[in-house]
Amino acid sequence: MEQRRMDYHLHTLHSMDGKQTMDELCQSMVEKGVEEICLTEHIEPGHPGEGIDVPPIWDVWLQEVAECRTKYPLLTIRTGVEIGDNPLCRHQTKAYLDELPLDFRLLSLHLVNGIDPYDIDKYFAGKTRDQAYREYVEAKVESITDWLDFDSVAHIGYVAKYSAYTGPERALVYQDAPDAFDTLLRYVIDHDKCIEINTSGYATTGDFLAHSTIVKRYIELGGEQFTFGSDSHNVDRNYADIERAKDAVRAMGGKYQASFCQRKKTLYRI
Repeated sequence: MEQRRMDYHLHTLHSMDGKQTMDELCQSMVEKGVEEICLTEHIEPGHPGEGIDVPPIWDVWLQEVAECRTKYPLLTIRTGVEIGDNPLCRHQTKAYLDELPLDFRLLSLHLVNGIDPYDIDKYFAGKTRDQAYREYVEAKVESITDWLDFDSVAHIGYVAKYSAYTGPERALVYQDAPDAFDTLLRYVIDHDKCIEINTSGYATTGDFLAHSTIVKRYIELGGEQFTFGSDSHNVDRNYADIERAKDAVRAMGGKYQASFCQRKKTLYRI
């Protein structure tokens, strides 16, 4: 089983917060020797933030994907989506996704009881660290266990990425909610899904997301399958720290990195 240089969490100008064109993204990946990418543009149904609930214009996006596939024949380009789950819109979101011919679904959660932890002042107000972090983990468990039709779980620990806390208290670790994490991880394993290793966490928590302690527990429980993503929104971060993260996961006993085509999974050695 071969290895493969892949990045499975990427955004372009077709995401509301993207800062790179698809062509810029593809060119930079070719220059870095990346073999496969998956574009995971945002959908954020019902997000209260101004301009956030703005999905891509899919016909335009798919046409651009086709053009980049022709221009960059050595780069495998997969089509995906980062699902910003919202319990209030979940039924509609699932129906919406069923109409899109995508290779990959990355299940994300940016709203916790209607508030995005990105809004630090609002989310963390009146809560202890334990309360704020536990509330996120429980919402993440509820989100994952109510979905079945997804492929990988995005950035477990998002609450720490924009946390009001700094230093050693910032990262969300397994010990913060071991019972809830075990429920989440067992669900992923039992349903043959992947855990994302999101390298954007290095800049804020000093570790990837999910935190190493969570990944270690996942492996202890029998989890083997990962996707790796830089969560890049601009050219400078494309494929950032992915080889570093792969080395760390491999050292913990992690086995496989997943690729998806028309929702069918292929495994490569990490």
